[in-house]
Amino acid sequence: MRHTAALLVHPTGTPHVPGEISQPHFALPAVLAAAEPEPLKAALDAVWHALHTYGEHYPELLKEIRSVCAERADK
Repeated sequence: MRHTAALLVHPTGTPHVPGEISQPHFALPAVLAAAEPEPLKAALDAVWHALHTYGEHYPELLKEIRSVCAERADK
């Protein structure tokens, strides 16, 4: 069995994106990250990129993610 190391980085502040962005273009890395072969890495990277896409509204995305995870945990 092959093991690889993983590193989780947690920012202490709000993700910062200078100026206006094109959300569809900025979201592309989240879609690509979700296709990673390792499920945990794919999920974490996709959420990370999605948080940047949401910008200052990222708490809304985290709330939705928590809600979906709680629903799945109850099943």
